[in-house]
Amino acid sequence: MKKQEKLKPGQIRITPSDNRLLEMPPYKNSVETHRPWFKILHKGEGSLRRCAGINDFFNIGVTLPSWTNFKFRPDGNGDWESRGDEFGHEVSNIRIAAIQGFPYASTGECPVTGVRPESTKQAGFPKLVNPWKIETAPGWSCLMLPAYWEPNNNYSIMAAVVHTDFYHTANVVLNVTSEKEFTIKYGTPLVHIIPFERKTNIDKLILGDESNYKYVANKGFGFGHVMPAEGTAAPYRRERIRVDKELDDIALSKKSIISRLLPSRGSTNGTK
Repeated sequence: MKKQEKLKPGQIRITPSDNRLLEMPPYKNSVETHRPWFKILHKGEGSLRRCAGINDFFNIGVTLPSWTNFKFRPDGNGDWESRGDEFGHEVSNIRIAAIQGFPYASTGECPVTGVRPESTKQAGFPKLVNPWKIETAPGWSCLMLPAYWEPNNNYSIMAAVVHTDFYHTANVVLNVTSEKEFTIKYGTPLVHIIPFERKTNIDKLILGDESNYKYVANKGFGFGHVMPAEGTAAPYRRERIRVDKELDDIALSKKSIISRLLPSRGSTNGTK
């Protein structure tokens, strides 16, 4: 067994319970991993491919695809029978297609059960037991989102936040909205995982009023000297790069000042 390296901020490690899962692993989202339907969109005016906000969303985090085929069918009593295709037990006795769940009583009638058909309105919430363990650096958690741009009429994935720096299990809970038999096919994008540093969460919401609206609306990107003129997302991206570099330069400058003020390691009262 290899010694595990400590994770640095911004890193994520996802480990399989069985190496055969590596045939369909989670992948880092990037331009190279954009879905086929997105890649064939035209690049003309108004195209989704030219929207910087959508592109940035597709490029952030990691996608967890379905690691096997999961099959569901009504049990005739208002709930669901389910099973997943296993590798078999000739090598490993760890189930990679285990399905557990939560009963309807976990939520009762609420908005997520309100979108179900009457015949399965009080069904439980199937839980796909994730055979991958997810780790992040200390202070980092993961936002677990559905693959929003690939919705399915049969189910939705329930969003959550998991503190993956100390809790590495992130199962996939479904809200089934079908009343007919269906299958989640092997390789289907299931979860969009976005790691984030917990301390970046807001601790105070400040509400402005309409007297400041015009000022705020006219000082941001898209106005004045940074008005996009090329009809593309390029100016928007360049502004992000400029802002991020400016912040990096400030952080580097502060680090340099601190290192000059502090005595070097191994010195005592300024002398070695």
